[in-house]
Amino acid sequence: MRRASGVFLAALIVVIASGCGTGGPVKGGNASAGRKLFNADARCGSCHTLKDARSSGTVGPNLDAAFAQSKAEDYKLSAIENVVRDQIRYPTTGSGMPANLVKGQQADDVAAYVALCAASTDKQACPGIASAGKGGQGLYASLGCQGCHSLDGSKSTGPTFKGLYGSKVQLTNGKTVTADDKYLLDSILDPDLDVVKGYQPGVMTSVIKKGQVPKDQAQQLVDFIKQQK
Repeated sequence: MRRASGVFLAALIVVIASGCGTGGPVKGGNASAGRKLFNADARCGSCHTLKDARSSGTVGPNLDAAFAQSKAEDYKLSAIENVVRDQIRYPTTGSGMPANLVKGQQADDVAAYVALCAASTDKQACPGIASAGKGGQGLYASLGCQGCHSLDGSKSTGPTFKGLYGSKVQLTNGKTVTADDKYLLDSILDPDLDVVKGYQPGVMTSVIKKGQVPKDQAQQLVDFIKQQK
């Protein structure tokens, strides 16, 4: 999503709210569905910080910071939804975010969720702001792992964590290894060291650089992965 803040964001909201947006208004977005999509199919959390989603991506704008002023000035949620929806359709050239990462109803749902929970202090509507969690589970969320690694076996940008520990993993170099403690720990500390066949190198390192995760935190993530049966 484009960096939108201050006077520019305020002006953009006014334009879209008045019906002059390039993509048309959001229709019937569901924030609850959008919360699930944000860190799953939409993979927003791997690039954007949003406290309620427990994501801390730094590739794209911090969504809490981007919309804080708009919330403080009591802009209508529908206006903010349209800003987010428009940015999903037309991300800034060179930002690395593909256009229409999610489409149709799913895009409306993500827009509704971001509008509701970005820079929110409402713990009832946005319960994730109360706590980022602890240990490996908290790191799984805060580092944006959920943007690429599912816990339910579903396909994503990276291998699912469900049943990963102890399984045989074929690598792009033709070798087959066991996903044991050492393999998982090395893969977190140096994401491009052993890339699983069918996945591309450089994807994880675009978000998590080599050595970015301290070894003690990496071990917590390994322990969390081991629990995903």
